Amino acid sequence: MKQIIGDDHPTYEDSVNMTLAEQKNKSSYIDIAEQEQQITKENMERLMMENLQLRHRLACIKDDIEIIDRHISSYKKCRKWFKQPSLNKDGSIYADEAIHNLTNIEIACDLSDESVDEWGSDLAEEYRQKLMGDDDPVFEGHLKHMEASGDYLDKYIAKK
Repeated sequence: MKQIIGDDHPTYEDSVNMTLAEQKNKSSYIDIAEQEQQITKENMERLMMENLQLRHRLACIKDDIEIIDRHISSYKKCRKWFKQPSLNKDGSIYADEAIHNLTNIEIACDLSDESVDEWGSDLAEEYRQKLMGDDDPVFEGHLKHMEASGDYLDKYIAKK
């Protein structure tokens, strides 16, 4: 293609070819952007569905724990057993009363209860790092996408 110097103007054919090339590049860019947007949308919908599934399962666990707790409370012999300490694998005392383990499960199922943030688990350290704002670009990217796509959130709000 000719380079324009001074009064030298491109020919009509050169001008058309430049416009077609620009449109082709723009079209490719738009296609890629649309594909990225579609992938982001699908990923967000998948993540929101997984989130809803986990919240549903936690709600089911919480309901069953409440039923078990009522069952235990209704039998004197069970109450006596659950007043005994619960033990770790090594035999050390985990909780003063075993009934506290059921209470802990109820608390853990309540996603609005922040006391769980201080508990121990296999994932406790990783979880606390995320709570403290550990700079993880992948995690941060997911958060930004979740915030940006608020229109997906309404579809997956659990009904009580």
